[in-house]
Amino acid sequence: MGDTELRATPLPVNMELTKLFRCARCGISYSPSKSTSSLRLTYCSFFCELGDLGFSMSGLEHMQLRPRQDSVEPPSPVGARD
Repeated sequence: MGDTELRATPLPVNMELTKLFRCARCGISYSPSKSTSSLRLTYCSFFCELGDLGFSMSGLEHMQLRPRQDSVEPPSPVGARD
């Protein structure tokens, strides 16, 4: 049969499909390279990160402290008399 003989050859494996992770919040399988989350190895999307933590890591990185406004008179010590 020579040239027309069929041989079993291994199928190529898509490497991206073999490295899927499970989202910590929703449990779906996802590729970390496609994740919109800052924590790519934990969450599948920005929304799962925000929903699970209550804040996003990118928002935390860009957060700035505002100086405290002491416009209110400080409370007087307990037991102090006028």
